[in-house]
Amino acid sequence: MRVTKWGECGILCALYLAQRYDLPTVGAADIAEGQGLDLQYTQQILQRLRKGNVIESVRGPKGGYRLVRAPEHTTLKDILYAAEGETFQIICDYAPIHPNTTTPNQCATKQTCSLHGVWQELRTAIDALLEQRTLADLVDQPRESPPLVQLSRKE
Repeated sequence: MRVTKWGECGILCALYLAQRYDLPTVGAADIAEGQGLDLQYTQQILQRLRKGNVIESVRGPKGGYRLVRAPEHTTLKDILYAAEGETFQIICDYAPIHPNTTTPNQCATKQTCSLHGVWQELRTAIDALLEQRTLADLVDQPRESPPLVQLSRKE
């Protein structure tokens, strides 16, 4: 799995909106400044989130952006799909190592490959985790949380 800058910044923009969910709208410039992002880049991300039905835009003097659903109903998977198109790309499905001679973007060994099932299981597990995590979880989470796994130091 590789979360790109689109995905991470998409989550940051949505998180900013979740933290201000009680406001009618928030402007793109406020989001960009609040998250330390370039305004043009932020506008591109907001457009992707809008097309992905994560946020909506409101026109007019009091216009801006707001979440389509409440933070507790907006999952990280929703945001990553809107920002990136998917959460985990399986190489067999977009650039196979053994391309089919008649259909180059399909794997010739897909039916007999023992790895394809593993990659599908991994994508399913990643998607399940991202479906369980919402913007509300991130809003409520302390900024510096302890690590999930404690590593012991060798002295």
